[in-house]
Amino acid sequence: MRELRRYIFQLTFLSIACLITGYVVLRAVFPEYYFPLYPYMVVFFFLLGSITIFSIQNVTKKENSRYFNVFMIIKMIKLLSIVTIAGAYALFVRENTISFLFTFFAYYLIYSIYEAYVSMKLNKAKNEITQG
Repeated sequence: MRELRRYIFQLTFLSIACLITGYVVLRAVFPEYYFPLYPYMVVFFFLLGSITIFSIQNVTKKENSRYFNVFMIIKMIKLLSIVTIAGAYALFVRENTISFLFTFFAYYLIYSIYEAYVSMKLNKAKNEITQG
């Protein structure tokens, strides 16, 4: 449970840093590319990241054979939700679509890298406990 809190805290810090950095860049440096739903994008990725970390942490506590299956299912659901949100924005909102899609993809990469890091750490910790 302590690990989970630590990773959620790190995810919160990452989200706040992304929110502030992105806001400054989009508002101050490139104001023509700012879109009104920007803050909600960070909240969306924070929630997806929290669910992912929680799910990965739970599956690492259980049997090792299910880890890969659950990890892949989580990634597939996450990717489908991201494509759905991006497509809906492009179809219905149409305001700064290129900026939105570029920022959305950048956040997808940032959060995916962090989630892969957490996944490796949790899996490594589980393997050390089972072997040692």
